[in-house]
Amino acid sequence: MIYNITQVSFRQRLCPPALIGRMNATIRFIVFGAMPLGGLVGGALGSGIGVRPALLATALAELLALVPAFASPLPRMRELPTGP
Repeated sequence: MIYNITQVSFRQRLCPPALIGRMNATIRFIVFGAMPLGGLVGGALGSGIGVRPALLATALAELLALVPAFASPLPRMRELPTGP
């Protein structure tokens, strides 16, 4: 919940008001569009290597998602930018 509030606030602060609707629609399309693909990949992994190894592989892959976040300037930011 904390992540969701923070990322939406950050996006809305950076996006020009006239484009907020388009930006939100694009983000939702990407996120919700990836869900069926994740389900298919998860099902294939679970069938191929077993459920427990698939869950372990998924947990390790999720840790890789932290690399771009920590490599970006975002963790060091103390103030939101005033504009684009």
